[in-house]
Amino acid sequence: MRTLSRTIAILDKTAAIIVIILMASMGIIAFTAVFFRFVLNDPLSWSEEAARYMMAWVTFLGAGIAMGQRRHIGVTLIVSKFPKRMRLFLNLAAEIVILLFLGLLTWQGAILVWDLRAQVSPAMHFPMIIPYLSVPAGCLYMTLQVVKLMFEKTTGTLSTADSELAADSGDLP
Repeated sequence: MRTLSRTIAILDKTAAIIVIILMASMGIIAFTAVFFRFVLNDPLSWSEEAARYMMAWVTFLGAGIAMGQRRHIGVTLIVSKFPKRMRLFLNLAAEIVILLFLGLLTWQGAILVWDLRAQVSPAMHFPMIIPYLSVPAGCLYMTLQVVKLMFEKTTGTLSTADSELAADSGDLP
């Protein structure tokens, strides 16, 4: 568990830095594209494509960061009506389903990356393996986050939803 926590801490810092750099780059590219299109009347052919590929990485890395911080939305309307043991069981079951889904996405994303490894983007002639890699890499990152959260001993809860339920019912100190 300690090795997993250390690995995820390094991944969290790295992902946060990458997301910051990509978001700043997207802003600069968007501003530059608007300037070229409307001021110089000479639109950039690659700006939209570059921003789209950056957004794919921001989305998947950001989802992994949010997963690790327990920031994903959980609907607790029905689950909150159950006793604490049942809530824990339902949250564990939900997290197992999430792990299976993320595992499937990681696997199918890796297959997609491999199958399309020779493809290049139309405007930038950029290898498409790099934007496509955001899917399996981000899903693997989220998988590690879920595993860490499931086995974390310090909080006494199994998920964000259970933390919120406990806070609502007064079970937390």
